[in-house]
Amino acid sequence: MSTSARRQVLTTLTVIAALVLALYFAGPWALRQWAQNHFTQTLGQPVRVSHLSFNPFTRTADFTHLRIGEVHSPMILVGHGEATFEWSTLWQSGVHLSQVSLDSPRLRLVSPDDGALNVTRLGASDDGSAPNDSTSSQEGASSLTIERLSANDGRIDWTDRRGASEASVSAFGIDLALKDYARGSDSPMQGEMSGEFGEGSFTLKGQFGIAPFTGDLDLQADKVALATVQPWLDPVAALRIRRGSVSGEGRVRFGEAGALAYQGGVGLTGLALQNEAGTTLLTLDRGDFEGLDWQLGDHLIIDATTLSAPDLMAQVSAQGEFNLTAPFSGGKESGNDASQTSAGEASAASDAAEIALALQQVTVEQGVFEFEDHRMDPVVALDVSSIAGEIEGFDTRSANPARFHFQGAESDRTPVMLEGNVGFGEALDAHLRLTSQRLTLQQFAPYFRQLAGYRIDHGIADLDLDYRLKGERLSARNHIVLHRLDLGEEVAPGETSLPLKNFVALLQGESGEIDLDIPIDTTIDGSRVDVSVVVWQAITESLENLITSPVDTLQAVINSGE
Repeated sequence: MSTSARRQVLTTLTVIAALVLALYFAGPWALRQWAQNHFTQTLGQPVRVSHLSFNPFTRTADFTHLRIGEVHSPMILVGHGEATFEWSTLWQSGVHLSQVSLDSPRLRLVSPDDGALNVTRLGASDDGSAPNDSTSSQEGASSLTIERLSANDGRIDWTDRRGASEASVSAFGIDLALKDYARGSDSPMQGEMSGEFGEGSFTLKGQFGIAPFTGDLDLQADKVALATVQPWLDPVAALRIRRGSVSGEGRVRFGEAGALAYQGGVGLTGLALQNEAGTTLLTLDRGDFEGLDWQLGDHLIIDATTLSAPDLMAQVSAQGEFNLTAPFSGGKESGNDASQTSAGEASAASDAAEIALALQQVTVEQGVFEFEDHRMDPVVALDVSSIAGEIEGFDTRSANPARFHFQGAESDRTPVMLEGNVGFGEALDAHLRLTSQRLTLQQFAPYFRQLAGYRIDHGIADLDLDYRLKGERLSARNHIVLHRLDLGEEVAPGETSLPLKNFVALLQGESGEIDLDIPIDTTIDGSRVDVSVVVWQAITESLENLITSPVDTLQAVINSGE
């Protein structure tokens, strides 16, 4: 070979080697830049990737450290992944992927105080429309198609900024399998997702779309901690979820307009609610809710509810505050913020009042009701246990009254029964009847001492209390029978000039009973007890005792000590 030929071959080999070296060193950079620019245009959000390699024989791209979204607050983070492209992606404006696999991806969802969920902006144009809608398509906008997408060990963080304070929740260990996503198509994705949420687990299976953000999914949840909803509970009630978990199986639906609905069953286990001071208000061993139909801001309907071993603690503080209403009374803020909060709470309360609530049947098993009145010294305590009963037909949409019937036993095993009905028409209409026999009076002695100035050494009572609430008026016909009432010493001698012991002895007579009917008429403006009726009963009964058994009656008066 001549010298000239050898030089020509050497030059050619040098050029080829230079091109190979250029492709080796500059090719990945050029490929990465092209991919970043192409995906940024398609998604409408900044796209960055640390490493990208492409195998033309398999049409597969391998990438690491993928970031989609703003630098300081990306929507999507992926440590490593693979994507199989269709060749059309190389010369068309859109992206067509036949397969995407992601390792340990992280999705950051944000609901701003105004506007749509951040993920719905993926692929949106400046005016907020999806680039694959009819108008944008005519203008040659980019499209995105993913035939199959899988992910393992992912994480989803959701931050909700729509309320008075920011709330957030996270799900871990996400495994995901989706197929047939085409942005702008009327057909949503199909797939399945499972993961860990609040120390429990969940599985979602069905269809959903991103832009618009909609879903129609079958849900299975197992032992999800109720504490996950605490951030959303804080603005509306001063309650703390100390423990408890929820399980359920049903169907969940959501839409871009904020609509959220659930149909199915729900089970609560080990519920415990506390107030801000850390005092327990309610515990529940088990609650089962069947046929539950809920739509955010519209209605809550439950066909059958069973509450096992509920324990409700009611307390009146020394200052007269009732613990069951205090958590919902607001007043946590002060100054201008307080007025704004109060206005917001008033609006929320108004919205809540418009929500239809229907409980077709509620069954209570082995319930407990505890009551303490700390205004009295000593404290008045009532403990009703073994409560069983049911509520039927409770529906705020209907004028037909709901019926309820409960029975239990006071701490000394005295039976107590509560029954009646309540209707929601143009005005609230309720009827309540409470009956108990042989109820020990000593535990209520502080009330009597404050009213009459005497201790109660002994006494039992039969109660038949009948209340009727119609609109703003409460009326009652209470039948009370006192047996062997024995008054002790005066709490403050000289405070009263009434010969109360003589009067009680005169009323009891030989039988040892005081039988009274006490009418009550109450409105929101005040209350009135028809004293004349009570006095006339007392006079009549005293005269009957004197006529039928004068010796025993006078003997009882003499022994009264007054």
